[in-house]
Order: sequence, then structure tokens, then C-alpha cells
Amino acid sequence: MRSLLGLKTKSHNTTGAAERLSGGLQVSVRTVKTQKLLIAAMVISVGCLLGGCGHDEALDEYKESMETYYEQIAAIDEGINSIDPSADPEGTQLLAYLDELDSVTAQMAELDVPTQFASVENLADEASENMTQAVQLYHQLYESEEYNEDLASGAYEYYERANLRIRYITDILHGDIPEELQEMMQESGEETEEE
Repeated sequence: MRSLLGLKTKSHNTTGAAERLSGGLQVSVRTVKTQKLLIAAMVISVGCLLGGCGHDEALDEYKESMETYYEQIAAIDEGINSIDPSADPEGTQLLAYLDELDSVTAQMAELDVPTQFASVENLADEASENMTQAVQLYHQLYESEEYNEDLASGAYEYYERANLRIRYITDILHGDIPEELQEMMQESGEETEEE
């Protein structure tokens, strides 16, 4: 059976390092270059967008922190892509990278968000909560004696939710608010803010 992440575990006959992770950290080998270009473009775009708004110390600090966050995600992505599944059948390396991803996402959620991007604050908190749930379930999945489809599906679902919110944050920082996010915010009574 294949685990959700495609790695061998002691009870699972699986191969193919982390190809099933998707969303903001799609890790298939053929998309690594595209991902790196996308992340570099995001960092540059956030820098240009936030840097052109005049001198606002809080905004400058937020800009720097978000650039650091995207750089950390790029490094984690590179690390996940470098895993040799035959050398890490227990998923130890993958779980370490996922722990790191959880940690940096929690740190991102704790950032002081400038008023220009107030709508990002709830999304960041939700991204962090979902990432934590995903990582906990991935740990349970790899620590279990037998493959558990419910754990795999749950981990993947939380991971997708976290990545969706991270993509929404990126869109907002670029001055875009996706339609589905606008609808969700209107239903919950939040105001949408575009910069």
C-alpha cells in the first residue's frame, strides 16, 4: 500500500518521496524548478508591493518577516525533494521537514500584521492550526504499525487546508482577493481589504 506521502514505512510497501504533498509545497521532481521560480517571484513581488508603500516601520518589519517565511518554505521544499525514500523508509527525514514547516508557519501566524493586511491575520492563524493538525496526523501515520487510510486522508486534508490559506495570504499580499475568499469573508461578516 502507498502512504499518502509515498514513502516506505516499516509496515507499508511504498516508494516515491513525498510526491503526494500538494498545494504550496508540491514536491514532484519535475516541478522543483517551477516551484523555486514561483517562490522567488513571490518573495520579489511581496518585496515590491510592500516596499513601495512609503516608509512604515510595521510594514517594513512585516515585509522582512514574510520574505524570511517564503525563503524558509523554499528551503524546506528543497529538503523534502532531496529525500531518498529508500534511505528513509521510516519517514524520519520527511517528518523532520514537516515539523520544521509547522514551526515556521506557527511563527508566521504570530507576526504582527499591519492594518493594510488585517484580513491576513485570521488566515495565518487558520493556516498554522491546520498545519499543526496535518503534521500530528502524519506522525501518527508513520508511527502506526499498519497503514491507516483515515489518518492519511485526514493528514492530507489538513495539509491542503493550510496550503490554501497560505496561498490566500500570498494573493492578498499581492493585492488580489480570490473570489472564493471574498465569498467566505462576506458570509462571515469580515471586510475584504485590497491594497
